[in-house]
Amino acid sequence: MKHILDFFRKDLWRKIFALFLACLLYWNLNDREKITKHITVPVDLDIATGLFIPEDFKLEVRTTVKGTSRALRNLKIKGTVKVDKDNRQNGKFNIRIDEQNFERRKDVEITRIEPEYVELPVQMYIQRDIKIVPKTDGKVMDGFELKSLECNPQTIRISGPENEVNAVENIETEILKLDFDRNFTQKLKLIRPQLSNIVCSATETIVKVEISPRLSIRKVFNNIPIRYLLPQSTLAVQKPFSIVPSLSKVSVAITAPPAVLEDIEPEKLYVVADLSAESFTGQSAKLDVRLYCPATLINSAGGKFREIEIHPAAVTVTVRPDKDKMQP
Repeated sequence: MKHILDFFRKDLWRKIFALFLACLLYWNLNDREKITKHITVPVDLDIATGLFIPEDFKLEVRTTVKGTSRALRNLKIKGTVKVDKDNRQNGKFNIRIDEQNFERRKDVEITRIEPEYVELPVQMYIQRDIKIVPKTDGKVMDGFELKSLECNPQTIRISGPENEVNAVENIETEILKLDFDRNFTQKLKLIRPQLSNIVCSATETIVKVEISPRLSIRKVFNNIPIRYLLPQSTLAVQKPFSIVPSLSKVSVAITAPPAVLEDIEPEKLYVVADLSAESFTGQSAKLDVRLYCPATLINSAGGKFREIEIHPAAVTVTVRPDKDKMQP
């Protein structure tokens, strides 16, 4: 024990200095040995003007780094990727990430990045003019008709990511009540599209409503008989025939001023099936003949009919020889 104490007492400071040098040499040699480490690194996106990316999108990559234990201790790496319109290929933004995208200590090497290619949910930021469509409820009062609805402005400009902007077909207004008998204007709020990233250039429009007395109304007459116009030449032909129609009565819808419709006597109405242009050969045949209203009805209205509709518009007629009436 005494020998050990004497050893430390003699040249104490020299021995302490030697121990210090030995520790320093061991630490220096040990620190030169490089190791690898896996680190998850968040990557910031530098988005160019005219592009859009959702605010909640986060990009992280897994990196494998190599360096000394001292260099990797509490290592901080910052990743940044610049995204511009040139990165778009076939409508998609595929970005390659390499070691040039990371700021780090010079003595740290990045040996692997996963994933190396990333598809980003980036879209073009576009603008588009959309038509404003008034949303109406009810109808104008009896005896009147809605002539027009005009908005000022007629369109609105919307901005946002390309897929959301293209999904908007029109912009509706809040409900406009139509139960009036006169012209009026009303300021209406616009119903914003249910898309979170759409920006609208306006929030309201002024709707001009034009209402006028109804000039014409539509009335339907049912059970109107069909009269058949037959070829005159058959009267002289000794080949009697008969016709079998598929129907005998139709409906007629007439649009005209109320006063004109009041003068029409339903019991005097009829429609015509014209067979005069057909040539009958004595053989049975089926013919599709269009129906029309007689000229006397149209002329009696003095051209005030706006429209005449016949339902159905044609009749199928079967023509066959009448053997019982043929002369021997």
